[in-house]
Amino acid sequence: MDISKIEDIVFNYIDEFKVLFFPEQWSDIFLDFSKNEILALLFLYRKNNANMTEIAEYIVAPLNTATGVIARLEKKLMVERIRSATDRRIVLITLTEAASMVIQKEKAMITQYVLKIYGKLTEEEISSALSIYKKVLGVLKESKNPVKEDEIPVKRLKRIIIE
Repeated sequence: MDISKIEDIVFNYIDEFKVLFFPEQWSDIFLDFSKNEILALLFLYRKNNANMTEIAEYIVAPLNTATGVIARLEKKLMVERIRSATDRRIVLITLTEAASMVIQKEKAMITQYVLKIYGKLTEEEISSALSIYKKVLGVLKESKNPVKEDEIPVKRLKRIIIE
């Protein structure tokens, strides 16, 4: 396929998809948050609580970045740090009630849109769309991280003997 045709297709799709990014189309609550903040909020919503390492791994960021993300969310009163009941050395991050309510509200709005879309599609169209989505996602994941599984270094634990 000709490169200029690909470019035309891409820009035409961008023109059509821009409706997805209009603030009036969606609630503007998430416009107040960065991508990493949104990912951390959604992770905590699903998991109830997590430590910094788990959050850093989920948002694919270094620990110091995750700490900054959580600090900003804490300032916005969306998360709080709590000590583990079983081990006081462990600090867990959890959503505040306000954050849970915001996420539930946004989730309800997104669910309405998904139901409207599904209502306009046949089962076959839904199945085809999901299949195409999975293939596109697979290609994007491959091109982002082209390392083969046998080339991935194995993490080894080093045992330290304490006398």
